[in-house]
Amino acid sequence: MRKGLTFEAAKEQHRKRGRSLIFAAIAALAIGMTLSFVGASAWGADRQDAAQARFLDATATQRARVADTVRAYRRMLTVTRGFFEVADPTPAQFARFADSLELTDAHPAVIGLEFIERHRANTPGVWNYPVAMVAPITAAPTLLHSDLAADPSASEALQQAGRNGGLTMTPPKANPYRQMRMQLVVPVHRDGRFVGWAGATLDPSILAREMLGTPSTGILASVRWGAQGAVLGTAAGPSASTGDEREIVSPSYPDVIDGTPWTVDLVATKAFAPDAFRYPWAPFASGAAVTLVIAMVLLLLGRSRVAALDLATRLGIDLAASEARAKAVMDSAVEAIVTADAVGHIESANPAAEQLFSWTESELVGRPLGDLIPALAVSQESGGLHDVRWEEREHMVEAQRKDTSTVPVDVSLTSTSVHGVEMFTVIARDATVRKLHEDQLEHQATHDPLTGLANRKLFDELLVRAVYRAERGRRALAVLYMDLDGFKDVNDVFGHQAGDRVLTETARRLESVIRPGDIVARLGGDEFVVLCENLASPDDAEKIATRVVQAVGQPIAVAAGVATVTASVGVAIGSLGESAASVVARADEAMYRTKQDGKAGYRFANAIIG
Repeated sequence: MRKGLTFEAAKEQHRKRGRSLIFAAIAALAIGMTLSFVGASAWGADRQDAAQARFLDATATQRARVADTVRAYRRMLTVTRGFFEVADPTPAQFARFADSLELTDAHPAVIGLEFIERHRANTPGVWNYPVAMVAPITAAPTLLHSDLAADPSASEALQQAGRNGGLTMTPPKANPYRQMRMQLVVPVHRDGRFVGWAGATLDPSILAREMLGTPSTGILASVRWGAQGAVLGTAAGPSASTGDEREIVSPSYPDVIDGTPWTVDLVATKAFAPDAFRYPWAPFASGAAVTLVIAMVLLLLGRSRVAALDLATRLGIDLAASEARAKAVMDSAVEAIVTADAVGHIESANPAAEQLFSWTESELVGRPLGDLIPALAVSQESGGLHDVRWEEREHMVEAQRKDTSTVPVDVSLTSTSVHGVEMFTVIARDATVRKLHEDQLEHQATHDPLTGLANRKLFDELLVRAVYRAERGRRALAVLYMDLDGFKDVNDVFGHQAGDRVLTETARRLESVIRPGDIVARLGGDEFVVLCENLASPDDAEKIATRVVQAVGQPIAVAAGVATVTASVGVAIGSLGESAASVVARADEAMYRTKQDGKAGYRFANAIIG
């Protein structure tokens, strides 16, 4: 009690404080309950919005799956048409081709893959559509040699494909055996002449199951042909039940996929978002409980102290929530995120970084950033990460894992200031797949797709470098230019597949008879070239040419018999000061002289005079 206050004055003061505390408690209770109600309502609205957003994502995913399935079957039949357009296959060849498509695993809805011919019937204006070839073998008993003119859905598909000249898919219809079937047909032309149709008979129910797959939890999905067609199939996600009350129903989504109409319908049951469509009592109760506690604290501790404590509590909660949100963003990011100070010492790392670099966060904190990404190593003489001059874009660099293995990553480096202290953020993403794809593209650009040998572009580059090394080291090099004798006869007699077999086997034999370090390339057609460096004498080139002629001349087994080709080889020994193009030209000229002299041998090119 203050000095100078009488007992009554002190009593009145305490009374006023008591009334103030009571009023403050009542006010706090009213305000707290209101805020709890508002907060709970907002929480519920957020849950509903989030559920609606997830439902839209599920709908988009389901529609994309339907489109991908339809296009996969269309691509399969397009590949089949290409098979029939290349050559006139036998039923056995068609059966092997169908086996290579792995229909059971890749396209389970395919009942039968057919080649259909068209013949004029005895009745004027009437056509027959006999099935000439069928695969797989299980479909042959019912489809082989049958006339699709008796199946209205099949004959309509054939006529429609003939009218529009492209790949046609028909809606589900019952065949003569009252089985629901879909037809996928495309006309086949060979050498500019119509020869028939490539077709696929599909089971709509199996196709629907493949389109729908397994929907998200609590989702019921169905698919039908067109906007008014019957449902072809339905699928239920985990925990979904057709007996549940339907909470979210999507409008029908009609899609036209490569000319065919499909409609996807999705329904979300209670299992999809159990907490989104009922009043959020838990948040409200939590807020009410907090309110009661605050009111009691006001009654016990007094307005000023409680106000200060409430302010401090709110600030602490906000700070903790802010830190928790920031950590949640880092922890949920799929990219590896590492923060470091200005001198390159790691301060934090998210779970994606732990997974990418195989270090735990506790092991990474304090470690130099250069241990993970050598390109960001900071020397003692430098000014820290300030000296890393990277443009505002990603860089593909090598990263070091804990087990000393390396992995290609796409890395970006940014800096920011937090309370006046500069911090650097590194975002890294595994680039193994992209690098592999780039390496594959580079290999495809420099190698022959049939034989895997170097192509003309790569050979020209290698020859220029070899000529430069030969000039500098005073070592001889040779170019063997080879052409296959009788290759055209192989194509004419056995077909182009046999010709491809001869080319690949020739490439293998050439690689088996050359020396380590020599290069074999295919320049195109039946022309091959061998680059030999570091020859001790021209006799070395002659030995290699002899082995080439002997190896190539051996018979080659093909599907229809045995093919035999021989090699006409021209050999050119590079001269000092001679260009790469000149060496190849002389070898080419020597090869033609070998052909004129009777083929199946080799000849050395004339030396350059001067």
